[in-house]
Amino acid sequence: APGAAPEREAAVPPLGAAYALPDNPDDLLRLDDEMRAFFAARVHRYNGSEARTDEIGEAILGEKGLRFTYEADGLYDVREAFRRRRGNCMTFAMLVVAVAREHRVPAKFNEVDIRPHWSRTGGLVLESRHINVHVNVDAISYEIDLQLFANLRVSRQSARVVDDNRAFATAYSNAGVYRLAGGDRAGALPLLERATALDPTFAAGWSNLGAACLMEGETERAQLCYERAMAERADSMAAISGLARIHRQAGRLESAVRLERVVASYRERNPYYLFRVAREELANGSLESARGHLLRAIRIKRDEPEFYELLV
Repeated sequence: APGAAPEREAAVPPLGAAYALPDNPDDLLRLDDEMRAFFAARVHRYNGSEARTDEIGEAILGEKGLRFTYEADGLYDVREAFRRRRGNCMTFAMLVVAVAREHRVPAKFNEVDIRPHWSRTGGLVLESRHINVHVNVDAISYEIDLQLFANLRVSRQSARVVDDNRAFATAYSNAGVYRLAGGDRAGALPLLERATALDPTFAAGWSNLGAACLMEGETERAQLCYERAMAERADSMAAISGLARIHRQAGRLESAVRLERVVASYRERNPYYLFRVAREELANGSLESARGHLLRAIRIKRDEPEFYELLV
């Protein structure tokens, strides 16, 4: 959801400005001849499924393979990921799935519930989600994750296999958010709309589209998007929070207060929300209360300089 505009706006180059996801979602996983030759030399077709799974991981991550590295905003299709040798968890998952299926390993996308991770780019506050790869071979299930030790909560209770449409919708929605963060609102909307068209049940996709509409001043459309997100997932906190904001701005205070009660604990886990509250309290002279909110924000996210600046 859109966050409070920072007091000082840093110049933020458009994320992914030199690269755009292909328009056709089928192209997200399409290997080219160079990739097929590279992986054919490292994944042996006559080995068992478990051995091929290990070889795929080594070919992507190993010293004699791509030596693929993590890049937080690196969202690419598999051919671009192969060329750059880096990407985020979505890119890594697509690359693993594409190569695995090429070598007859039944790989699927896996949504993972992780602890909320917040960041800010430009004027946008972002809540990160996570996706990895699920492989079931020889009656054994594996989860292949680029940042395994950062996601130790991965379990059968916190992860669920999703179809390709959900994964592709996630990719396009993320790409749209990155463009929003880079200031390219015109380029963001088609990506966000494509995400909801690919998977109309994707609550986070509707929430992201709603946030973009709200930034454009399209309040009625934003409200419809948030309501659709809640229809798909009743506990969609981002959608409930956005809808509460719309009701409050429109003067529908009873509805706003009711929704705000639902998302109170969700907002309290967002360090940027705590920062905004602290800034308002500081402006009103409530120094001790502002200090308390800032200390809580810092406990959640220790690497945000503005929290310390305001505390000082």
